[in-house]
Amino acid sequence: MKNQIISAIGSEKTEKLLLFLIILTGTVLRFWNYTNMPFMHDELSALSRLEFDSLRDVIKYGVMLGDTHPAGVQVFLYLWTAIGGTGEMWVKLPFIISGIVSIWLSYKIGKLWFDGTTGLLTATMLATTQFFVMYSQIARPYASGLLITLAMVYMLSLYFFKEKKRKYLILYVAFSALAAYNHYFSLLFAAIVGLSGLFFLKNRKDIITLFIAGISIFLLYLPHLDIFFSQFAKGNTEGVGGWLDKPEPIFIRDFISYLMQFSGWTWLALGLVIVLMISINGKTIKFDSSIKKRLILIFWFLLPIIIGYGYSVIKTPIIQYSMLIFSTPYIFMVMFSFSGKIKPMTISIAVLLLLIVNSLVLIVEREHYEIFYHQPYQELYSTAIIDNSHKEVFVIDDCVPYYNEYYMLKYNREVSYLTKRNSGITNAEFIDVVKNIKEETVVTQGLTGEELLIIQNEFPYITGHKQGFTYDVFTFSKSSNNEDQTYEWNDVSSINFETASSNWKYSPNLVKQDADSVYFYQMHDGSEWGPSIVFEIDEIPGEGIIDIEAVLMMPDSVSKVLLVGSLDNDFGNIFWRSANLEEYNPQPGKYSKIFLSIDLQEALKKHQEDNSVRLQINIWNINKRKLDIRSIKIWSRSGNPIKYRLYTEF
Repeated sequence: MKNQIISAIGSEKTEKLLLFLIILTGTVLRFWNYTNMPFMHDELSALSRLEFDSLRDVIKYGVMLGDTHPAGVQVFLYLWTAIGGTGEMWVKLPFIISGIVSIWLSYKIGKLWFDGTTGLLTATMLATTQFFVMYSQIARPYASGLLITLAMVYMLSLYFFKEKKRKYLILYVAFSALAAYNHYFSLLFAAIVGLSGLFFLKNRKDIITLFIAGISIFLLYLPHLDIFFSQFAKGNTEGVGGWLDKPEPIFIRDFISYLMQFSGWTWLALGLVIVLMISINGKTIKFDSSIKKRLILIFWFLLPIIIGYGYSVIKTPIIQYSMLIFSTPYIFMVMFSFSGKIKPMTISIAVLLLLIVNSLVLIVEREHYEIFYHQPYQELYSTAIIDNSHKEVFVIDDCVPYYNEYYMLKYNREVSYLTKRNSGITNAEFIDVVKNIKEETVVTQGLTGEELLIIQNEFPYITGHKQGFTYDVFTFSKSSNNEDQTYEWNDVSSINFETASSNWKYSPNLVKQDADSVYFYQMHDGSEWGPSIVFEIDEIPGEGIIDIEAVLMMPDSVSKVLLVGSLDNDFGNIFWRSANLEEYNPQPGKYSKIFLSIDLQEALKKHQEDNSVRLQINIWNINKRKLDIRSIKIWSRSGNPIKYRLYTEF
């Protein structure tokens, strides 16, 4: 008896020490280099929707009309920034803390539902994997929703599994209402958890109590119903459904791989721990002893995925990994629920193994701090203002003006800028803007390949290039100033019709010379297709982005000409893109340049491993009018290999 008491005390002490180590590790990973943690686009978007004179206007214009999320986090940010401002450290702080407290809550729930081992191992996964670390560092409704929904589940669990105290039920109702105000997927998860309570009812009194709790949650949500219906009445194309692609059938496979950090080491460590736990307790484990609990937790994990995926396929795309953070901890609890009671040394080894492996994968293999800590607008303005502090700079980007103003205030320097966002600017207007820039240096972010080519036509030297998660920041200059060009194009092919080319297909008898003895290709009335060329993708040097320039002259404004690029495989066309000469404001009787850019990383998508893809470039003379072609040039340049690395396998 005495030995059993000593053993129990030792196990409890080990459990507390391990929990402290887990939370400490999770805290360090979330606060690492805290002073240099930049805002993501979504965070800046949220801050831009706080720029109103009153909370009423924030809700009306910043939430009802300008957002697709519930009002909870936006209202919180309005109050929070009123206290401490809009600096990154202050804005992110409550969300980082939410992520840390969530580690502790996941332990408490795992222990309450199963045992301390389940709680510790679940908390370890929340503390160290990129999914939970990253979303704890983002001031959006994910870490806050994770904390709220875990607290909600914990209170309901205490009520059913420990003691049916009124305070637990009241807190469950409060956290459920907060979940509804936080995010629509945390609202969905709250509804799923509430319905799951039916499986724990034992008598008529429990039924009435749970029904009253549900009514109370709904009543607390009533003030938000106008916002709910207003947002959904706007139409899905105004929200994420306007830019998200429909999910592929392999979505859940990819999501699980993401949970495992796309790493064989994480899979191996997790597998070893599960096998170790089961093998130690193999003779005593009863796989059906908590079957109902396990089925409920699996149901919690799967149902949001099924609903989100189904809605995204049938109606409009909405599902993203971030929305599943509220339901994900419970699949880890199921994995570790077969552990049972094990010796302190064994659980210590298991926890340390997961802590070390997951942390190393996060830091070294996933390069989380290198990639996540470089965000588009931070890099844009550190380049424009800090790297080019001795130059007159003009910035061109694609964002709401607030982002530009935020960083000019942060770096205490104003620069001229053009933002394309919501401007409706045409290529012809863009060309005019670029031609009239008086500054010597142009720094860009978020532009199309065609717009980059337009800029380079006036600012031929690229003296800087930074690339990272979702961004490429270019620095253009009118003169080299003895600076080395840091970004180069590879010549793929070109034709000026002076010499024959075996790669290009065209009619040699249509090649002419003008009064200055310059060669050109003249398409007669009735001719639809001009010169063309076909490449196998693997033949193109510097594979990544293909840029094309054509110099054309139309006799009148009635003509319509497209520069076309298409990707085909043995089964047909997989990508088609064109540039319209009309968009470049051509002058009849004068040569004009037209540009086309193809990002192969974007274009190939589902065909990355297809070796039979061919690229074809040609001129499509739609109206079959007379057309002169002076030259066509094709270059390739490297793409951005880390453009989506936070969410994809390297």
